[in-house]
Amino acid sequence: MIEHETQPAAELTRRRFLQGSALTGVAAFVAACSTTGTGGSAPAETAAGSASEAPSASEGGAAQTPSAELNFANWPLYIDTDDDDATKHKTLEDFTAKHGTVINYSEVINDNDEFFGTIRPALDGGQDSGWDLVVLTDWMAGRLIRLGWTETFDLANMPNKVANMQDVYKGVDFDPTDDHHAPWQSGMTGLGYDSAVTGDLTSLSAFWTDDPRWKGKVTFLTEMRDTIGLTLHHLGKDPSQASLADLDLAVAEIQKALDAGIIRAFTGNDYAEDLVSGNVVLAMAWSGDVIAKQAEKETLVWQLPDEGGMLWTDNMLIPKGAAHKYTAELFIDFVYDPAIAAQIAAWVNYVTPVKGAKEALAASDPELAESPLIFPPDDVLANVSIFKTLSEEEETVFNDKFSALTGN
Repeated sequence: MIEHETQPAAELTRRRFLQGSALTGVAAFVAACSTTGTGGSAPAETAAGSASEAPSASEGGAAQTPSAELNFANWPLYIDTDDDDATKHKTLEDFTAKHGTVINYSEVINDNDEFFGTIRPALDGGQDSGWDLVVLTDWMAGRLIRLGWTETFDLANMPNKVANMQDVYKGVDFDPTDDHHAPWQSGMTGLGYDSAVTGDLTSLSAFWTDDPRWKGKVTFLTEMRDTIGLTLHHLGKDPSQASLADLDLAVAEIQKALDAGIIRAFTGNDYAEDLVSGNVVLAMAWSGDVIAKQAEKETLVWQLPDEGGMLWTDNMLIPKGAAHKYTAELFIDFVYDPAIAAQIAAWVNYVTPVKGAKEALAASDPELAESPLIFPPDDVLANVSIFKTLSEEEETVFNDKFSALTGN
């Protein structure tokens, strides 16, 4: 999928790959919505930053000021990063320069359920989880909101978020008032592979092919909706309409790959490092991750499968009882400034939820602003599925049967 010039490894920066790539077969969520914006199983489930320089007033009328620090949990490879120093992120530095807040940024989310397990005891006990801001996939975001484990945003602190969030994200069923979540990025799940080993791949059938080039070096995801969803596409089923009978078919199909010794492991985000090391040569993969790792291994490819891929959105949430709620709101609003959103999107290569980001990116990098990874065309959007919204009972059944496969 990726065409580029061969260069010395030291010169292969992420930006150079993005600028020199002919990207095909890629997709995500909201390409058609790029209009110019403003601004520089669980218990029964129930129920960023201000662009202005002046601090807002709290409900009691007292002026608020940004906190000295902010604790932010995110997934790996999910914010702009210095090519020479992986600990430096310009967006975070820009926020510090604006508000004086030091952001304790941690790439500790490898899997939604796994991370949920680390924060659940505190939140269930009415305690601060230790995080002021977390990024979780839509279905998990919905779970935390239904449990009452997220703070309600003060939208008065978020003029950029209110003005610039793409319309397609508004009024979702798990947060119809849009005041508990803020989309971070959208992306897709498809084929990730080392083309030097496997050759070009376009079909999900590769995950069930007993090929000596990749047998035992294949990973499926621990995210149930991704793995079951891609398997249903492989079987000609629609993941957005998944029934319990479809689940059984998918589980049986995955078991075939396990019995044949094709699958090495079920993984979270850590498959990306295994692709670079060569421990894995074919993976169910998230679109931006593979592009991020091309700077380390130029033969890596991400491909939207012929049969279809999965579509998802990750969202910023403020956990209930967060120590620095106001500053978290400042940060959310900050990244909804089109210029900042463009800065992030240019590096992570996922779809931005922010109006005006395409125009902001075009001003500095017209070629990158045409990337189908960031602003995908309609024909690609037609070949992706959002997994069915599950009832509480269905969630339990789907997770239990999937866990029996993965051993988790």
